[in-house]
Amino acid sequence: MAAESMRALAFGQAVQRHEQFGLALRPATLHPGYVAADATRDARLLPTYLAYESQGECWMHSVHVTDVPGTDAKDASSPYGYGGPLATTHDPAFSGAAWNAYCEWMREQRVVVEYVRFHPVLGNERGYGGHVIDNRQVVCVDLTVGDIASGYAPRLRQTLKKPMRGGLVYEELPLDACPQKFGEFYRRAMGEIGADAFYLFGDAYFARLAQSGLAKLGICRHPASGEWLAAALFLDGRGVREYHLAATTEEGRQLAASSFLLHESAMSARNLGMTSLYLGGGTDTSPDNALLFFKGAFSPQRLTYRTGWHVFDTRAYDGLKERFAADWQAHPERPIFYRKV
Repeated sequence: MAAESMRALAFGQAVQRHEQFGLALRPATLHPGYVAADATRDARLLPTYLAYESQGECWMHSVHVTDVPGTDAKDASSPYGYGGPLATTHDPAFSGAAWNAYCEWMREQRVVVEYVRFHPVLGNERGYGGHVIDNRQVVCVDLTVGDIASGYAPRLRQTLKKPMRGGLVYEELPLDACPQKFGEFYRRAMGEIGADAFYLFGDAYFARLAQSGLAKLGICRHPASGEWLAAALFLDGRGVREYHLAATTEEGRQLAASSFLLHESAMSARNLGMTSLYLGGGTDTSPDNALLFFKGAFSPQRLTYRTGWHVFDTRAYDGLKERFAADWQAHPERPIFYRKV
């Protein structure tokens, strides 16, 4: 790659470059393999891998680029979960040069606006030249402490007595062992709680994610029947395991299978040399969110999840507001207001 240039990389090049980053923490959601798998959610998403190099330093950013319907404009967004750039240095001069080159590339490609979900573990909004806002608090478990369970809330330590007395069984395996079964289990559970269709990922998504080699499946089984009581999909990167998707049955809820599964996954991640188990936050920004309450019992550590956005072409963006006036009026808080990102 030429020095001091912003370049779009082929998938293989992007994987190689990503894996050369010598960072202690390199979450799997920033891996090109995950970005490519995530694009199977929607045929409109084009995974795009960009890198800037100067004087031996590198900045890399992967996004989905999408055509705006009925126009010659495009937008860009992070994959589902988290994104944002990786960099070998946070020197302000380098970050500024990378940002300027990035904006120039985006304008050349007619990308009008982007929306970015930064990764809380990395705090990789540093050096971002657009708007950055706090979104919500999220939970992260420190796996380096001697006794992980000592950091659990008393209510969780009490809850875990039930599955342990009941002899529930935890099993962990690569997702490619049964991607379709997990997909069916997950979608059935999401359907039972009336989840938005946006979150009902298809078999192609799980198959491609399995092929990436990044995904592990944690399963909690009934000790007698062997039936799944709870299952969770984890993404393993360097130093950090991410809690990605999960589902449980009614019997599993009664037996605290999800709590048992997360506890066992934390133990497993530590045995694999991970230093953090990232659990994420709630289903909304409320500090009283029920999912945040559940996750919060596993750790007192809180991080701030931030999002960012930038308009690369103000005139074209104003044109999108006029073209999709009803969407703009309905969702003025969304930088990409005309589709769900």
